[in-house]
Amino acid sequence: MRFIIYLVLCAGLFCTASTSAQQRDYFLPKPAVQKYVVILAGAAIEEQYKNQIKGWALRLHDVLTEDFRYEANHIVLLMNQADPADARITGSSQADNIRDALQDLREIVNSGDQLFIFLLGHGTSDEEAAKFVIHGIDITARDMAAILETFSEQDIVLVNASTASYPFCALLSGPGRVIVSATRSAAEKYDTMFAEFFIAALAGHTGDRDKNRRVSIWEAFSFASQKVENWYANQNRIPTEHAVLDDNGDGIFSDKPDPFQNDGMLAQIAFLDLIAGKSTDDTDSTAADSAIIRNLTAQKRALERSVFLLRSRKAELPAESYQKEMEVLLIDLARITRKLNNMTSSAGD
Repeated sequence: MRFIIYLVLCAGLFCTASTSAQQRDYFLPKPAVQKYVVILAGAAIEEQYKNQIKGWALRLHDVLTEDFRYEANHIVLLMNQADPADARITGSSQADNIRDALQDLREIVNSGDQLFIFLLGHGTSDEEAAKFVIHGIDITARDMAAILETFSEQDIVLVNASTASYPFCALLSGPGRVIVSATRSAAEKYDTMFAEFFIAALAGHTGDRDKNRRVSIWEAFSFASQKVENWYANQNRIPTEHAVLDDNGDGIFSDKPDPFQNDGMLAQIAFLDLIAGKSTDDTDSTAADSAIIRNLTAQKRALERSVFLLRSRKAELPAESYQKEMEVLLIDLARITRKLNNMTSSAGD
């Protein structure tokens, strides 16, 4: 009942949320921007799948803290099938706990902060509703849509790696949101492997295609999609899952998102990576050095973001204008990169 009351209150914010979400830039790489991750590990009956879901959730948490240097208070991990003494676990993945955790986050996030939500487990769908299966009352797509509307001033990435995830995700599209589904239709209702390879793309930044030492959501999606295809081929099985993505808010998902044609523009500039003030092995940097490094890193990432966005608009611009704008950006990017490299090298000496 408490969860239902909460959702009613969420729905009341819908109009103002939709309006404000339309009027800002998304996924800005500013030093002040905070990033938060919510990992929801769903329920399963068979021990095999319980262990698989548990393993994915804990592995994702470890990748975020070890490879991405997230602080524990920026990660919410809710799951039932684990040791309650495990410090990584925030609480059980029941409706009230999910509600409370997201409400707590809503009270501390600022405009422009970024929220990443991962759903790991099983899903169901019928003519009535699409659901993410948890202990107790399941979370429906409408429940999640109402919750997301309360984060109208934040940029959102939601990855639903569960079975039958597409009908769930189809209701979540909107401005400033990157929505990823492990499946492309309600008919794809068998266990998925997408989470395995999406997390692998993040671990050690393995999915970094452009070698900028970061992994965008688009890169992780592309890496995982190809690995899933390879996995089924190696198993001599017909694929029963095809991941899709929507990030332009039109509710039309793409299995091969291309910023030049359909989806992928926001996914290319959405990163889990934080802006660090020093390298992982640097113990000698002063507070002043760290502040300078953070600002230079933010400038570099802002320029990279501008390059991505300009490339996606290439077809709209006269060739000469495009080349001039790109030249300015690339020169500035080279200059800032050189400054940052010199700064990080001297800070580590």
